[in-house]
Amino acid sequence: MNHYFVQTYTWNPWRNLAVEKYLADKIEPGDVVLYLWQNDHTVVIGRNQNAIRECKAQLLEEEGGFLARRTTGGGAVYHDLGNLNFTFLAAPERYDLEKQLKVIQSACRKFGIETQFSGRNDIITQDGFKFSGNAFSKNSHCNIQHGTLMVNVDVSQLGRYLTPSKEKMKAKGVKSVQSRVCNLKDLNPEITTDALRAALKESFAEAYGDFVELDPAIFENGEVQETYNLYSSWDWKFGKSPECETSYSKRFDWGELEVWLRLKNMHIEEIKIYSDMLDVEFPAKLEKLLLGRRYDMEDLDVERDAADFTPEQREKVTEVCQWLAHCS
Repeated sequence: MNHYFVQTYTWNPWRNLAVEKYLADKIEPGDVVLYLWQNDHTVVIGRNQNAIRECKAQLLEEEGGFLARRTTGGGAVYHDLGNLNFTFLAAPERYDLEKQLKVIQSACRKFGIETQFSGRNDIITQDGFKFSGNAFSKNSHCNIQHGTLMVNVDVSQLGRYLTPSKEKMKAKGVKSVQSRVCNLKDLNPEITTDALRAALKESFAEAYGDFVELDPAIFENGEVQETYNLYSSWDWKFGKSPECETSYSKRFDWGELEVWLRLKNMHIEEIKIYSDMLDVEFPAKLEKLLLGRRYDMEDLDVERDAADFTPEQREKVTEVCQWLAHCS
């Protein structure tokens, strides 16, 4: 039986999730690993979620944040440096959810905080406030439990980035469930993410005995970089989104526009545009132009692709595309 502990101090979610995958791929029979990591200014969505339903991705990225998609299920979460993430990775015969949860609960108890596991995936305080959401994956090689630990998260940002816009939308993906949440710092002002890291390390030793602490330098390799490239790609972040339908409306100086879209893998599979504008040809021309394109319009060059539009129409195309991109 081999026990390993590792923690990283890079705040990039694509990098941290790539490290998690690397650890999972290297699990041997009898292994148990506890991995601690943090992301800054990040929204992480579940494997089967619609990016545009669960967060304001355009706003997040414009403000220097990151959108990441994990390989496990569950809902969307916001991470900043007031949050600490943990991952248990174990060979199937060593995976023990109850024992793993006790490591988390024991670490919290060191700060005088009593906790309990609730439902399928939450750790809550005795008063019923959620401070940890968990997700899981299992295969014949490695089982994973990972979760958040809200120490001092800026909760105002949850509503800023995770609250979907009020435009009409139907989606086939999983919709996040909003829960009552709290920071552990609300219960003990002395707790910090660094102090919790140390407490988790101590609790892991108490539960599992001797362990080897891995040097993060081992993650400077081509395998991690290849996974990082995948996780940071548009196709992974957005293209994996389930099919959905959405509609938006806006009044421009030149008329009102209502746009209905069916998206698949975040590409426009169907589009219908309604308008009271005087240029009766524009809506149909715009539909044809946008059909099949990426939802963020990054693959559209107006001067090149709308060459058969009048200069005035091209200006309108730019306005509409900028608006639609910001609806995400």
